[in-house]
Amino acid sequence: MKLMLFIYMALLSPLFPAADQAPVALDDVCRAIGGGDIDQLVAAMDAEVELSILDEEDVYSREDAKQALNGFFAKFSPTSFGKVHQGASKSDDAEYCIGTLSTKNGSFRVYVYVAKKNNGVVLQELRFDRG
Repeated sequence: MKLMLFIYMALLSPLFPAADQAPVALDDVCRAIGGGDIDQLVAAMDAEVELSILDEEDVYSREDAKQALNGFFAKFSPTSFGKVHQGASKSDDAEYCIGTLSTKNGSFRVYVYVAKKNNGVVLQELRFDRG
């Protein structure tokens, strides 16, 4: 009986989201960018994220996105992030933010796109372009 229960749980577990983190908001993602908090950014990411850093653009897994962000923030240590514009999709199932990331080596225009999910948001797209 225990074996059957274990098998059912193993088969059904991908259908239920992990409950190991509290829901995050778009403001949390923006604060993480301004602070260079890669772990918080990765925790907010969907299973795959579209990431564009200067001329490098691709769809990354969380782990690959973490490595790319580590490289970016190692070269460009953030000093502040300021929102320029924020909005929501017409269907109200997503939000976005455009802001300026100031670093010790210049500033960047940042585009953040999150989808609403499970009383919070998940990061689906992040772009860093020269300011």
